Amino acid sequence: MLKKKYEEISYSLNIKFKNNNPGILYYIKESFLFKNPLKKIKLDIIDTYNIKFQKNWFNNNLGNKFDFEFDSNSPDFLIFNIFGNNYKNNKYDQAVKIAFYTENIIPDFHNMDYAIARSHINYLDRFFQFPLLVNRDYGIIEKKRKDVLNKPIRQKFCAAVISNGLHADKFRLKFINELNKYKTIDMGGSYLNNIGSKVKDKIAFLNSYKFSIAMENSDGDGYSTEKLIDSFESGTIPIYYGDYMVDEFINPKSYILIKGEKDLYQKIQYIISLDNDVEKYKSVLKENVIIDKYLWAKTNKELKEFFLHIFNQEKFKAFRRDNY
Repeated sequence: MLKKKYEEISYSLNIKFKNNNPGILYYIKESFLFKNPLKKIKLDIIDTYNIKFQKNWFNNNLGNKFDFEFDSNSPDFLIFNIFGNNYKNNKYDQAVKIAFYTENIIPDFHNMDYAIARSHINYLDRFFQFPLLVNRDYGIIEKKRKDVLNKPIRQKFCAAVISNGLHADKFRLKFINELNKYKTIDMGGSYLNNIGSKVKDKIAFLNSYKFSIAMENSDGDGYSTEKLIDSFESGTIPIYYGDYMVDEFINPKSYILIKGEKDLYQKIQYIISLDNDVEKYKSVLKENVIIDKYLWAKTNKELKEFFLHIFNQEKFKAFRRDNY
């Protein structure tokens, strides 16, 4: 096929220039006949968030290194999430399995070869720690904070959008109940809803409040979801519970971190003091949020290197789990 393509282009160039230009023809020949073909990677992505985005990521970031074929029948490599058990399907037995976890779960390396997750662990070449949703537009956060500071301080106290009340840490409910003793928290999710209906746009809903509840379903080092960033993007001061190590990425002076029972009442008093002192409240809003604005670029580079290492190996050498 390459030879035929070369002949077609050669003919077209000869017609166009009405001569046999050896320089042009040699370049075309080199490009089509002697260029090493890209290594083909048969890949399937299942049960993960925004599969289309992830497929585009591979083509955009590693498309110059590999020829990706997205094969759902007999892939050589599989990327999966914890949601569902589809990765256990027999058709994936001979695939190199790469888990991509967005929940507070420690990977079980008996069932996978590699893992990308929030946890702060090290496991040879098999694990990549993917921090807090780093691929967000930090500029939106800083711009929103400046806009809030240039307007009269918001009058509404605090809000939350929570849907999961069944499978969540009970501490979150305790905190909400305790803070409600000071002022009522407006609940816009399906859990504890007290505004009449579930809100359609979370950030737009939070946009008129001074504070917002940004508590994870559970606490764990490295586990942080979109909740904290959503609260920042709404221009509120987030009240956060979850990843105690999030201060590696987020300025601890720009939000309120609660570490559980031990500082519950101390932090509630701090919130009350901010609510009643305009200048003190503004001082928090004036703090920069993101510690390292190049975090996504660095993480993206390291993630590419992680996949390069996996895909550059022969398939049988890329296996790490027991595979009989």
